Amino acid sequence: MNASKGVRWAVIGLSALVAGCLVAAAGAGGGIYFTSRGAEGVVPASVERAAHATDQAFDHFKIRKTKVAAERSDEGQKQEISGTAAERKEEVTVTLRAEDPGSTRIQVVARKSAVTWDKSFARAVLEQIVTSAR
Repeated sequence: MNASKGVRWAVIGLSALVAGCLVAAAGAGGGIYFTSRGAEGVVPASVERAAHATDQAFDHFKIRKTKVAAERSDEGQKQEISGTAAERKEEVTVTLRAEDPGSTRIQVVARKSAVTWDKSFARAVLEQIVTSAR
């Protein structure tokens, strides 16, 4: 009886390990995760290509661009693109930051009000950017 309990715990432990590995692999492959205010991920594309993909995503979701800012520093290239999704009454901000050569970290925040954010819409915008950037 004790042996069967040990086998049962071994199977449970192995199942948890396999599940954890699958979640880690999905996260590494997908590269998109929620943040406290939106969604973030890394795309294998330059900042310029990610900015073009952001324009396409804004067109897709009918987000009117209101602000574009770009800067270069010792830390690399950074670009911020903001717009208004009039139908949704949300302010969308996309921050593009060069990671490694040929990859860009993208952060999307969709703000409904001063204290509420729409993480699911931010993720949808980010997924569209990632799709367009590839």
